[in-house]
Amino acid sequence: MTEHTQQRRALKFRARRTFFRFLRPFLACTFLLIALSLLARVFSVVSGGTLFYTFLPQWQFPVDTGIWRADPTAMTNLLDLLGLGELGSLGGIVFSLRLDGLEQVLVLPVAWRQVITLVVVQVIVLLVTSPLLYGVLAQYRGMLEGRPRPVRGVFRWYSDLRLTAKALAVQVILNLWRLLTMLLCVLPGIVCSVLGNESGSMALLLLALPLTIAGLVVSYCLYLLLLPASYVLARSPEVSVGQAFSRGLALLGGRQGAYCKLNLSFLPWHILGMLFYGIPNLFVIPYVQMSNFLFLDPPPAPEDLGPGGSRTL
Repeated sequence: MTEHTQQRRALKFRARRTFFRFLRPFLACTFLLIALSLLARVFSVVSGGTLFYTFLPQWQFPVDTGIWRADPTAMTNLLDLLGLGELGSLGGIVFSLRLDGLEQVLVLPVAWRQVITLVVVQVIVLLVTSPLLYGVLAQYRGMLEGRPRPVRGVFRWYSDLRLTAKALAVQVILNLWRLLTMLLCVLPGIVCSVLGNESGSMALLLLALPLTIAGLVVSYCLYLLLLPASYVLARSPEVSVGQAFSRGLALLGGRQGAYCKLNLSFLPWHILGMLFYGIPNLFVIPYVQMSNFLFLDPPPAPEDLGPGGSRTL
């Protein structure tokens, strides 16, 4: 067992122990976060702030793989299949991937009105959810330090416009970075899939899936390079957005690989959460977030502190 593995197991053990020590406040904070995130997701879908894809038979949508411009009539007819026909009035573009072996076409319609709606809706969602996220992270940090705060403290970030603006700015940057890295890293897999469908090359089609999976893993690890900024801001709300990112990079130091392994080790837990309708997330979310805190900037264990908060020797 390597030293990094031992350290990872030790910090994850401390995260679990802290969770069960402060079970009620953890569950209360996490429930609020999950409930608001679920409401935000429903709002995104209902308001048209989410892109949808669908599979269509080739006889119904006889196009080759590519990117196509759609006039308002064509876009409206296509979006009618998704129940979003009213968004097609300005036209848009359609991404299509022809799957000859299945006699299907993977279609992703992007209406111009939908893009406008998507941007507005996502900004609203981030504006509503970001302050609560950082309030919850601050609560987690307090419990790691052995100083649980009243649950109402999770709403602190809403009452100060400067804190709200910082939380929103960091989350916007993180989301844009995640989207950019994902698009770039999965591009080789998409190219192989497109070329394989056009040429009928089975080798390219077989290569597309592992390339796409590898691209997703690489993009996630690249996203993790900037993620520590959120933990810096949650612990030290007085720092600027730029300082949050610079200090986050400094906390990683040369440990990017170990940090990536830590977060990838939670993949089975995330899958479990999806399989059981998010119920395990009441444990998974604080478990993951506290483990990140402990990896990046661990506070002294409460039992190592004296009555006045000083460290015992």
